[in-house]
Amino acid sequence: MHDDRRLPPGSLRRYERPHPHRYTMPDLEAESGVTARTIRYYISQGLLQPAYGRGPTAVYDADHLLRLRYIQHLKDERMPLNDIREHLNKLSPEDVAVALKVDMQPAAETWRHFRLHDDLHITVRDRSTGERPVSHDRAFDLIVEYARSVLEDLDRRADE
Repeated sequence: MHDDRRLPPGSLRRYERPHPHRYTMPDLEAESGVTARTIRYYISQGLLQPAYGRGPTAVYDADHLLRLRYIQHLKDERMPLNDIREHLNKLSPEDVAVALKVDMQPAAETWRHFRLHDDLHITVRDRSTGERPVSHDRAFDLIVEYARSVLEDLDRRADE
């Protein structure tokens, strides 16, 4: 979502990387702040590519969302729609992302490895947000506790 406060001319809003999934028209409206009627108008004027599919099953991708945001930015700069269309037609999806200062690379994943035994390790993903549900931490603790008790039991049996 964008911030509705007016920014000084030449400023760009800071946007998060769009989700990699497809957007329905209501999703695209909610994410971009642009009405369905305006989105359809932009498509008819060649500012946006048509949706994938037709009717209620039509979907849009991250490029549609970023181009809508960029169109809004250029309109805020008082650029006429004809000039915006010419400008956008020269840009790749990556160019639009760079213009909006959106990092399109997926967040790097970090994995932690826990050694329970020489032959047994557990791997846990650290989320980029740094948050993990408490239930997952508790599940991890229970798994480790159970695995260690089983390993100790097996070691005792092997010694008998």
